[in-house]
Order: sequence, then structure tokens, then C-alpha cells
Amino acid sequence: MKKLYILLIFNLLAGASSSIFAQETAPLELSLNRACTLAIDSNIQVVNARIEIEKSHFHEMESKSKLYPTLDGYSNFNYYYAIPKMMMPGEMFGESGEIAMEIGTKFDWSSGFKASLSLFNLSNYTAIQLAKSLKNMNGLSLEQKKEEILYQVHQVYYLCQSTDAQIVFLNKNMENTDKLLYILDNQMKQGAIRKIDYSKLTVTKNNLQTQIDNLAKLKLQQTNLLKFIVGLDKNAQVELTDSLSEQNIMIYASPDLTRRNDIKLLENQIEVAQLNKKSISQSYLPTLSATGELYYQGQQNKFNFFDSKDKFFKVGFIGLSLNIPIFDGFEKRYKIKQYKSEIAQLQNTKEYTFNSLQKDFSNAVAEYNNSLKTIKRQVGNIKVAEENYTVCFQQYKQQTLLLSELILAENSLTDARLTYVDALLQLKNAELELKKLNGDLTK
Repeated sequence: MKKLYILLIFNLLAGASSSIFAQETAPLELSLNRACTLAIDSNIQVVNARIEIEKSHFHEMESKSKLYPTLDGYSNFNYYYAIPKMMMPGEMFGESGEIAMEIGTKFDWSSGFKASLSLFNLSNYTAIQLAKSLKNMNGLSLEQKKEEILYQVHQVYYLCQSTDAQIVFLNKNMENTDKLLYILDNQMKQGAIRKIDYSKLTVTKNNLQTQIDNLAKLKLQQTNLLKFIVGLDKNAQVELTDSLSEQNIMIYASPDLTRRNDIKLLENQIEVAQLNKKSISQSYLPTLSATGELYYQGQQNKFNFFDSKDKFFKVGFIGLSLNIPIFDGFEKRYKIKQYKSEIAQLQNTKEYTFNSLQKDFSNAVAEYNNSLKTIKRQVGNIKVAEENYTVCFQQYKQQTLLLSELILAENSLTDARLTYVDALLQLKNAELELKKLNGDLTK
């Protein structure tokens, strides 16, 4: 009885451990949406773009800080080993001529506070606008990075699906070949066919297996690339849950290219250049600041500042500071010309990009429509090729058809299936390009 209990416990533990092991080694189910989410969360370029937005926020706060008053504390100590002198009329002291008189003492110590506040400086407000534009630019850059990584994920995922579909169709072809080899083997044993016919089909099977092996290797490479893009460990086991299939036919009108992130980014760059030019122009204007200072000053010929409280006396003032730019050697003038040239370049780039996107859209629509037509044709071709192969197979079993004609029918069926898969892949890529051009990829 005791042995029975021990055996029962052992079986339970073994079952639990095998269950845990199965859980650990179970492949990760990876849909296209999940792959996109993982890629956006882990991609280094996207993460750095988010950090850049955070930096631009701090830059905006730095620009706003110039509107607040500044307050500084200071303490200055000077020892005059040669006291400054000032020439004074001797008549003031009952003497003739000029007399050199010392101004000040050997020791001078002043400590206090000084404050300032900008009252009129348009460049400060322009700097705030510029910081906001840069922050917006970084936000657009983040969206562009997301769009790029999503585009890569879709492309590689579609490639994996396409390769997997090709393997499925070639495995069906392999099943048909195995059935035919079984029939040929029986016929060869009965002396109904020559051994050379069986050998020819064996070579065909081996070539087919080589195709399947090469596609399996290609799928492994594509899956590893997908894992790298989405940030999964290279040793992680994944299972792609989505399949490459047709979807509802989509009608694409002329896109609103102003929604494109690259167009928005160029417009933002033009705005930044214009604000920089505006800031330089505003530096020609006068600036007005309020200033104030409060300090205690002590002047002694001996270092005895701490002997009594009367060694320091209070000094304070408030005032206005007006700065009027007059001539800077044409520095601002040429900076403004530089920004004008930069704005012209950006506007030309925007126009070129706009025209290029329109061309890309037309090409993508043509590719999409052509892929739809190809798929429709290949669906019909596959049906005809399957019927033809079934008839040829029955005829060969009845020995009314040559083996070469049966192999030709099988090859036609395989070509029709693989062409269908290729058309599906082209359709997906064209649809992906259209979504990107419409600015819908990140939505």
C-alpha cells in the first residue's frame, strides 16, 4: 500500500513537471497586431524619439524661464595694494595746482543681491514659439519612426506568411507525388512500367524536397528577422497566427497627402526656419530690462571688518536698462539671408516630396488593382489545374496517360498555386503602401 502511494505521488510530480516544461517551451502566438505593438514598445529608435520629446519639453520650459525675474547673490572682496588716485583741484584744499588723492581704502568687501527682469524683448517670445515648434517636430519624428517600424513589421510578417503558404502547397504536391510513387512501385513490381519511370519520379520528389527545405530555411531566417524587429529573444519560439488571405476589395481615392508625417515634418521645418529668421530680425529692436541691487559694502585700511557692526553700510538701487543695437558688422543681415535660403530649399523639398508621393500612390494603386486581377485569374487557374490533375491521375492509373503528362499537370498545378501566393503577397504590399501613403498605418 505504501509503495502504491509513493508511485502515485511520483506520477503526479512527473505530470506536473512535464506540464510546466510544456508551458515553458510552448511557442509564443504572434499575431500581426501584437507584433506591431511589441515593435513600437521595444524599438530603440522609437524609444529615443520619445526621449527627444521629453528633452524638447524641457527646452520649452527653459525658454519660458526667460520671462521670469532672475535673482543672484554675490560677495566680492578686494585688496588694493595700490589704491586708485584721482586728480583734484588744489584750490579745494587751499593749495595751487592739481593734487593726486587716493580714492578708497586697501580693503573693500561688498555682499548682496541683484535682480533683473526683462520688460521688452520680443526675441524671448519668439524663442518660446520656436521651442514649441521643435517639440511638435519631435512629435512628428516619433510618429514617423513608428510608421517606419510598422512598415517593416508588416513586410516581414507578410514574407513569413507567403513562405509558409508556399511550403503548404509544396507539401500538398509532395503528398500527390508520394501517392504516385506508391502506384509506380506496385506497377514496377508487376512489370507494368520500367524502372527508369520510377527513378524519374524519385528525382522529381527529391527536387521537390529540396525546394521545401530551402523554403523552410528561408522562413527561419525571415522569422528571426521578425523577432529581431519586434524585440524578441533570438531563441524564442514563435507561431504566426495570422494567415495570408484575401480581404475586402478597397477603393482608394486620391489621398490627402497633407496628412503624411513627412509632409507635416517639412512644414514644421519651414516654420522653425521662419521663426529663427524672425528672432534674428527682432534682435535689431531695443530691449528694456528692470534692474535692482541691494548690498552691504565695507571699506577699511585694515582688515577689521568684524570688530563692530559699523564697518559695513547699506547700498541699494533700482533702475531701467535700455539696450539699443546700432551696428553689428552686418552679422544679423547675413544670418537672415541664410535662413531665407534654407526656407527656399525646404519649400522646394516639400514640393518635390509631394509630387513623388503622388507618383508612388498612382503606382501603388496600379499594383493593387493588377494583383487583384492576378488573384482572380489564379483562383480560376488553380481550379482548372486541380481538375486537370485529378483527371490525369485517374487516366494514369488506368494506364491511358503517359507519366510525363501527369508530371506536367502536377507542375502546372504547383505553378498556379505559387503564382497565387505571390499575387497575394504583392496585394498585401500594395495595400501596405497605400495605407502608408494615406497616413493610415499608425491608426
